[in-house]
Amino acid sequence: MSAVLKETDFQEEEGLALPVVVVGTGPVGIRFVEDLLQRDPDIHIVIYGNEPWEPYNRVRLASLLTGEVSLAGIQNPLKIKERDHVVQHHNCEITSIDRKHQIVHDQHGNAQPYRKLVLAIGSRPHIPNIKGIEKSGIYTFRNLNDAQELIARRVRSRHAVVLGGGLLGLEAARGLQKFNTSVTIIEHASHLMASQLDSDAGNLLREHMLSKNVQVILHDGVKTVYGNDCIKAVKLISDRVIECDTLVIATGIKPNINLALDAGLPVCRGIRVNDKMQTRDTNIFAIGECAEHREKIYGLVAPGLEQAGVAAHCITGGRSFYAGSQAATRLKVVGVSVFSAGRTGNNEDKSHLRVITWRSQGGSNYRKLLLLRNKLVGAVGFGEWDQSSRIQESVRYNRYIWPWQISRFLKEGNLWPIAEATDVNEWPAAAIVCQCTNVNRGTLTKAITAGDGSVEALCSRTGASSVCGSCKPLLADMLGGKAVEPEKGNRTLAWTALITLLASISILFLPAIPFSESVQENFRLDFLWRNGLAKQVTGFSLLGLGILVSLISLRKRIKKINMGDFSIWRVAHVLLGITAVATLFAHTGLRLGSNLNLYLMMSFIGLLLAGGLASGAIGLQHILPRGVIKTTREMSLWSHIIFLWPLPALLGFHIFKSYWY
Repeated sequence: MSAVLKETDFQEEEGLALPVVVVGTGPVGIRFVEDLLQRDPDIHIVIYGNEPWEPYNRVRLASLLTGEVSLAGIQNPLKIKERDHVVQHHNCEITSIDRKHQIVHDQHGNAQPYRKLVLAIGSRPHIPNIKGIEKSGIYTFRNLNDAQELIARRVRSRHAVVLGGGLLGLEAARGLQKFNTSVTIIEHASHLMASQLDSDAGNLLREHMLSKNVQVILHDGVKTVYGNDCIKAVKLISDRVIECDTLVIATGIKPNINLALDAGLPVCRGIRVNDKMQTRDTNIFAIGECAEHREKIYGLVAPGLEQAGVAAHCITGGRSFYAGSQAATRLKVVGVSVFSAGRTGNNEDKSHLRVITWRSQGGSNYRKLLLLRNKLVGAVGFGEWDQSSRIQESVRYNRYIWPWQISRFLKEGNLWPIAEATDVNEWPAAAIVCQCTNVNRGTLTKAITAGDGSVEALCSRTGASSVCGSCKPLLADMLGGKAVEPEKGNRTLAWTALITLLASISILFLPAIPFSESVQENFRLDFLWRNGLAKQVTGFSLLGLGILVSLISLRKRIKKINMGDFSIWRVAHVLLGITAVATLFAHTGLRLGSNLNLYLMMSFIGLLLAGGLASGAIGLQHILPRGVIKTTREMSLWSHIIFLWPLPALLGFHIFKSYWY
């Protein structure tokens, strides 16, 4: 254990403020410290952990139990630089908080003053009231100590009972099977993972567990443990008796609140916090599984990491607020992919929601969408689902689902064409790529553009793939496609596109400018379309601008015409388009005309709209998804062709008519 810092180590006159003290070295506590250092590298931090281990990734304990990773593979050390002022204490529990003097006391009797205190003390296993629960051979599966005890136990266990059919219970059952141990899962709900999955997906998961030789008993629980000193059998609520030598309790968690309760902080199920993650004492923050925000406790890592970022921002003087997290699960459970987001599970009222389901041939894949007024509010999946990240993003923002998307989902099980969804670089910027750390595609694209050219570099900069590692293939896919760089003159293209589109729409829908009521007015705008000479000037100017605008086609298609950078030609093209809009206004006074004149105006306006869309797509192609850019540019190309081919004939008739009559 590192030497304890004394209050004299942080005297203001020495230029050092009191430190930020962090209690908890789980993923959320570690992320908070890293976020804090990123925002203020000179800040002093003291961090305490009550386990004898260096910080580790609790999410991967199941992989450690199954032997998929080693102890080194779950380590999650604090990433600090030599200049960082961080002192770490491990195997050192904080026993009390003196809020009046802003001091914490540890189990060794040492006192540590703080400027701000952050509680990331997590939770503990919920132990149900079962007769005989104190016997040996009964375990929880929550921390590294539990995992190591189960690793040792599974070698000599013949029949293990796992109480709890949630994620942790299923993973424990998978790990205990390694040495041919018989495993039975007992779940009180009607299906497995009832908090995340619906009954159909839960039943498919049960069938999958049965295929792995794991027995599953639903609608039941344990009420008595039989045996003298060691467990010999369990008696269920249904009075069924099951012989076993091991019982694993995986019935949920209870937030650690005693430290805050003894300090006089408000608690309920968790430590109550506001949108800044502050407790009633504004110098004390709570984040992660111990925190209760708006009467809700999150038992997942991703919300805790979001809370860590908010707390770090607020402590360093920023204005950041936590509005809650969307409940989402996307992971592999016992070798099969499951997904849920939004309003799913047994506790949600779905009576007023529209439910749409899809099953693959053979029924091995199952997907369900929950819609409220055609907006996506929930989704469930069992089996591989390549579009799950985009589905999650759509649930998070309650995206509108169009009828043709519903039709595609009923036929194929996907909302978007498969080719459009396969490239991660084409996902919306807000689509979550790393579920554990809540890192979206936009953040990763910025990191790639900044020069992070490997999965490891992306992980280090953004935190993606630093928890369970299941999103590494997605990061690799992103690196396989080069990040889109902004085009030269992209801002000019984007702004002129906006002006062109607004002006073209104005010509279509605004009323015509009225003629002057008196010839004695000092300034008469209508002379532009009353005076024959003015009409000829604006008309032939429009014709000339059209010819100049078309020159860019020669620059694109004739190799010998290569004078100047193409980006300059393109900017000139759009600026001429803006000038053409102004000239069209001067020539017509917003009058669309009739017969051939109307067709000619529609052709002009159609070309302007198509050009505006193309210009906007090019100017924003480094921001928008590539699928959107591709679709927009293709649509613009065909619109150009459709509106351009009748233009010469219509223009010829217009000129002939004007001079003939």
